[in-house]
Amino acid sequence: METYPILIGTAGHIDHGKTALVHVLTGIDTDRLKVEKERGITTELGFAHLDLGNRRFGVIDVPGHERFIKAMVSGAAGLDLVCLVIAADEGVMPQTREHLDICSLLGVRRGVIALTKSDLVDKEWIALVTEEIAGVLNGTFLDGANIVPVSSKTGAGLDDLRAELVRLTDDLPARAADGTFRLPVDRVFSIRGFGTVVTGTILGGTLNVGDSLVVHPSGRTAKVRGLEIHGETANSARAGMRCAINVTGLDRADVRRGDFLAHEGKVTPSHLLDARFRYLATSKQPLGRRNRVLLHHGTTQVMGSLILVDKDQLQPGEDALVQLRLDIATPLAALPGERFIARGFVLQAHYGTTLGGGEILRVQAPKARRSSVEARESLERIAVAEHDERVALEIRGAKVRGLTTDELLQRLGLARHTLQETLTRLIEARDITAAGEGQHAFYCHAETVAKLEQAALDVLNAFHSSNPNKDGMSREELRSRLSRSLTVRLYDRILEGLVEREAIAVGGMLVSKATRRPRPTAGESPIDKKLSSAFGEWGLAPKRPKEIPGALGISDRDSRDGLERLLGASMLTKVKSDLYVDTPAIDDLRRRLIEHLDAHNQITPAEWKQLTGTSRKYSIPLAEFFDGEKLTLRIGDVRKRR
Repeated sequence: METYPILIGTAGHIDHGKTALVHVLTGIDTDRLKVEKERGITTELGFAHLDLGNRRFGVIDVPGHERFIKAMVSGAAGLDLVCLVIAADEGVMPQTREHLDICSLLGVRRGVIALTKSDLVDKEWIALVTEEIAGVLNGTFLDGANIVPVSSKTGAGLDDLRAELVRLTDDLPARAADGTFRLPVDRVFSIRGFGTVVTGTILGGTLNVGDSLVVHPSGRTAKVRGLEIHGETANSARAGMRCAINVTGLDRADVRRGDFLAHEGKVTPSHLLDARFRYLATSKQPLGRRNRVLLHHGTTQVMGSLILVDKDQLQPGEDALVQLRLDIATPLAALPGERFIARGFVLQAHYGTTLGGGEILRVQAPKARRSSVEARESLERIAVAEHDERVALEIRGAKVRGLTTDELLQRLGLARHTLQETLTRLIEARDITAAGEGQHAFYCHAETVAKLEQAALDVLNAFHSSNPNKDGMSREELRSRLSRSLTVRLYDRILEGLVEREAIAVGGMLVSKATRRPRPTAGESPIDKKLSSAFGEWGLAPKRPKEIPGALGISDRDSRDGLERLLGASMLTKVKSDLYVDTPAIDDLRRRLIEHLDAHNQITPAEWKQLTGTSRKYSIPLAEFFDGEKLTLRIGDVRKRR
């Protein structure tokens, strides 16, 4: 039978009949722990499945007692719909309201109300309770939802409840199976002969037998040995499915409830996350700017701070942009779009400790400072951005460093092909710039590129004003003046863009403003000719720059300016900061080195010294020069061709 993974969770006050209802619907007793059997209440998540036509419902039975809200939040994460269970003989109770709020904060948008224990009351009482429930649900995501009286004892109303579950899923959109795989772990155990088994609900993507996984936040690795979906062996599982994963490479103690499983390199745990937060109207006082809270995300529960970004104070029932700051030892393996709950530490009258919750907007976020208008405006733009703009803003936030495709995937959780299509559109629209090629390419925002281009022009203007007799400044000096974080690939792209606009001219190792009047070609002046001739005679063992004025009888300034001109014209090659070599001599050495490597596959120190015909003073820097060119690779005492 073809089935569609649909997750339904029960929610409601303690002892309102959730577990009994699941049992009569599915035939599965979800109270699996001894303490649950003895006490008659659910303390941990229970799991079952229900097949209705071509629909398979994964049923999650969550505990109702206030002390077990952690488990309730774990169960509610990722639900497609909720069955809010209310006992007909008691009506709406404190945990009914808190569970309803939690489901709303976690993004559940449809459901049904099961009015259990209807066999214990008469029709008039059911009518009164139904009216009370409708009033409580007014304005919530279950406003107008059907209220179905049922009895787990007599079976009354169960067919109506099943029919309502089918109706609710008629137009339910399928979960995307091509995003980033992630699974919050809710159970861990060992089976003799098989090893460690973890269970959970897949929030996104697809998992296959043989896949390599990472356990977050510990970073331990594992491999999928086998999969089961509701007790049936499978080769793959996708978003929305509950599954048990038999993993190799992990002992029982290496993974625990609250950990997150993901494919290698796809998710990076974050200590700083930006989010949209709703403060529940049930709270009795305003929320200050900085708050210590207990954060729930998936099956994870961690301590952290909730910082208001766009407000100094938040009134009950209001929304705000916030930053979640977690302790260094407990980062969250989260992605944008996922939900969280924030709980306080004071039990409210007729309610629990839930303060609110919301949606994660950005992971690996920069630290939001109170005085930073730019940080606040950036987060406000992200909060309302559509798909393409959202990607562009992530790149914009990285500034000069830029982001690679893999880094973007880790931050956004998109399918690779979807991200690549978005990047192509943004490049065509000139919103971003690509630097480098293939898997080494990274992306920088157009605003960042424009600022760097203007900074480069400003530096060149100042240089020419202070040095009217020089043709230009060296490429490396210009780069060092722009930004310490500026990579060579992005710098080259900046220069290419300015050359295309005819704003600058690049000749050899020199950069100048394009409007600058050209000076005589390097090598034509008497000083240049004298220097060029001397370096040609010195070959691979030239004088050091500080020795040249005395050796050739010229001034320090003439020597320095002449060397710069010859370097810019590529007549000299800079081997290291204080060693310039005649370019033809370097080219000849490179040719002979390649011939030797082709013939012998490596070169020893003795062979290298013989090839250069120089002392260690020159042979070592020359060898390191070719290492830097990526021509050779040093392995122990020998060098081989890369």
